[in-house]
Amino acid sequence: MKTVHALIAAALLGVPAQAETLRIGTSADYPPWESVDQDNQIIGFDRDVGDAICDRIDAECEWINQAYDGLLPGLQIGKFDFVISGISITDERAQMVDFSTAYADAPNAFFTISSNEGLAATESEALASALSDKVIGVQIGTTHSAVVAAHFSESTIRNYDRPEQIVDDVIAGRLDAGLMERAALEPFLAGNNERELVQIGQLLASADYAEFGQGQAVASKQGDNELNERVNAAIDEMLADGTLAELSIKWFGYDLSFQGE
Repeated sequence: MKTVHALIAAALLGVPAQAETLRIGTSADYPPWESVDQDNQIIGFDRDVGDAICDRIDAECEWINQAYDGLLPGLQIGKFDFVISGISITDERAQMVDFSTAYADAPNAFFTISSNEGLAATESEALASALSDKVIGVQIGTTHSAVVAAHFSESTIRNYDRPEQIVDDVIAGRLDAGLMERAALEPFLAGNNERELVQIGQLLASADYAEFGQGQAVASKQGDNELNERVNAAIDEMLADGTLAELSIKWFGYDLSFQGE
């Protein structure tokens, strides 16, 4: 990161100041939040959000694709300057990293196959009892894993690296159910009609299970207050001027930008 002295010196010498380069960590396996296209480029909602933030804070961005469970540890050791990967704010994570203002608030859902009639017809208020002796798949290191561990302790929990692995095992019958963020689940529901994937109960949020967190935010290394303040200012602007709503509609078809308490 360029220091203030370096920028002043560049100005005095008549040399154009170069934009600082920031490394952004993400796990590009969770469309439409983030994924890799046919040209091996990271695309998605979070990519657009991160690029917009970098533009507003006058920084060049270098995106680094990393397995989800390695993002926050990588941030702690300085592999990244910040992380944007649909990461929900939780008290546990806040002991490890600093969080920006929330920029999104995504709902979640359990799912199964329609031939699993008992689960498919379960209402949200009966989820705990219906899933008490079942096998549930979640992505490792996510709030979904925390929710299942806290509220479905009598179930068998299986952790996966990627969402499509959960879907495959639900379809194959190796899992009774999976838990996933709504937007990540929807393409599987729409694209697997012949396999009859169905949502169980209603959409779920932090009001249902506190472990879902307080919205999705940018994570930065603890104590990097200057960077966090700049990112916060950019997010506040993007919420106020409708940029986040527009990007949300572009990628999800609906507005999941953070609306506050």
